[in-house]
This record gives sequence, structure tokens and C-alpha cells, in this order.
Amino acid sequence: MVVAQIVRIRNNTLRTFHVKAGDPFYTPSIDGIPCVDGFILVTPGFDQIAEGLSVPWEAITRDGLEISEVDTMQILRCIVGPVEVDGDAHDWLQYRTRDWDPVSQGRWVALGQRHLLGAMGGAVEIQLTFRDARGDVSDGLPDLSEIVHFEYASKCSPPNTVFLNVFDLASAMSVPNAMLCNTVFNTFGAFHAAVEVYGEEWAFYRTPNPTSCGVCKSLRPRQHPVHVYRQSIPLGATTLKDWEVRYLIRGKLATKWPGGAYDLLHRNCIHFCDELSLCLGVKGVPSWVRALHETGGTLLRIPWPFSVLFSGGSIDKPSALMDEDVAVGEFEQVETASVAPSEETTLASITGGGGSASVDV
Repeated sequence: MVVAQIVRIRNNTLRTFHVKAGDPFYTPSIDGIPCVDGFILVTPGFDQIAEGLSVPWEAITRDGLEISEVDTMQILRCIVGPVEVDGDAHDWLQYRTRDWDPVSQGRWVALGQRHLLGAMGGAVEIQLTFRDARGDVSDGLPDLSEIVHFEYASKCSPPNTVFLNVFDLASAMSVPNAMLCNTVFNTFGAFHAAVEVYGEEWAFYRTPNPTSCGVCKSLRPRQHPVHVYRQSIPLGATTLKDWEVRYLIRGKLATKWPGGAYDLLHRNCIHFCDELSLCLGVKGVPSWVRALHETGGTLLRIPWPFSVLFSGGSIDKPSALMDEDVAVGEFEQVETASVAPSEETTLASITGGGGSASVDV
């Protein structure tokens, strides 16, 4: 099943609503405050961040995500499940009446492809908005199904929202990652990651020239010829302006992340995303995204004093971390950074061109 996680609730009407969680695996909270008995009171002007709130699966819920209006006592049930006309290939966010009859089918939302016979799947962040889109309100109050709107969070978030875009490392890893990271538990998986802010996606790659800048901007966020896009995780909103973000990457981070310093376990795209997100003043990379690299790095790290013996007596830091003194003048190479295929196919593949990636910073 694809999981529909509600990350924000907004009420743009003058009416008051109740939202009752119906997923037994989650305890919802609003702005970090747990909701008693899973009830959320949505008053006019309500605009809050939600955590642990999801639209439940059709097969395991009794009431669904129950939305009701205080004055009229209308009830709308929302669930996630397949539809017959789709051949059970995708999961849909569906509207049902109090008696579980389908309603407003034209506004059901396709969430994504199902995996593992419907048992597990990816996650989609959505926003629940109450608004009356009618131009003429003389016909009285509309039905609740006409007021409730579910939208992808990335499409209605402020431009300064920072997203961590998570990719399965390859198409063959999609099923194992879904088994290890899903709605019931998150352990670890093989992922590629990039940071998206102000509509621009930044990531770190290996380059054939070790002194070339390894920081590249994707021409098409959330798309990659090898890595398979999985989900976008909102990390928070940065207080920096768009030009300040570019200056941060160009003036401070680029010289610290040359392509030659790339290391699959100790200094990769996920480490770059973690540092960039913290510099932007938002949350870091979730532990389940970092877990595999951190575990592998710990297991393969040679302990002291054996590390001194294997390094020929040197006690300096690893070579993967010694390239911070790249000349600032060489940073101009980021404009046409030569990016070769390696463990992680880089921006050169995304552009569909030759061996260089055009990066507009």
C-alpha cells in the first residue's frame, strides 16, 4: 500500500470541522502536541503542521479518516485502496459517505503504484485543505466532499520549504527498500538523496577530475536516469533568500565538497544533504535514510591503532576528507563540472548530453 501522510492542515473557510484519525499505527500530533483520542479541532483560519496523521488503508480501518462538520454533522470518510477500473495497479485516496458509498469520484487522488501484492509501498506527503471553490454561494452550504481537498504537499508549500528528495539507488532496490522502510517500520535502505529548495535540487557526486566541484544542480528535480524517485521529505522552511542559498552553496560548501573526495560510505550524497540542510536551518537527514551508510562505515572502519599501521604510520585524517583546501578559483569548474558515471550516475546523464553538466549557480 502507498501511505498518504498528512503533513499540514489548513482551513480557509468560516466553518469548523473535526478530523478523527483512523490509523491504528499512528498517534497524530499538531505542531508537536499529541491529539487526545486522535481528534483534531479545525477552526476557521487553522494552519498547522501535522505529524503521525495518515489516511488509513481500506483493509485495516473501521471508520477511515473521519471528517465531520460541527454545525451540519456531515461525515466524510477518507481511505486508501485500489479501484476496480485501475486493475489494482495503483492506490487511490478515496472519498466515502457515512454509509461507505463512493462519492466525488472525480476528485479521488492517485497516490502511486502498489508494491508487494499490496502489502507495502512508498509514502506520499499531502496537505488537507478546507476551502469552498464555488463562485456562487447563494445555493447554500456545499457538501463536505466539495470542501475537502487533498493536494501534494510539495505543490502547495511555500518556496522556501526545504525537501529531502529520496531515491532508490536503482530500480532493483525498490522492492527491498519497500520491505525495510514502510509505514509499519523504518530500518534502512540503499538510497540516493538530494536537497530541493526554491525549485532547485542540489546533490553531490564523484567527478573524474578529483579537484572538480562535486556539487551539482539537477535540471529536472526528482528525476534521474538510474536512481528511482521514492519520496520527498519536508525538512522545514529556511529563513534564507534564494540568492543566499546559492551563495551558501557557491561560497562556502563547494570548496569543501570536491568530486574526488567522494566516498561511498564515509562522504557521499547523503552526508552532503545532511550538512546542507543544517546550514539552511532545517532538520537533518532522517536516520532511516542514513542508516545503511553509517552501519557500513562503522563496520568497515579500521580501528586504532591498526589504522596507523595500514596507513603507513600516518595519523592524518582519511584522504576522503583532506580536499577542503581546493583553490577558490577552481570552483569556476562547477559551471561546467565534468561528471563521469560511477557508483552514482550524475548530472551529465540527466542533461542527456556529453561529459559535462551545466550548473547554473
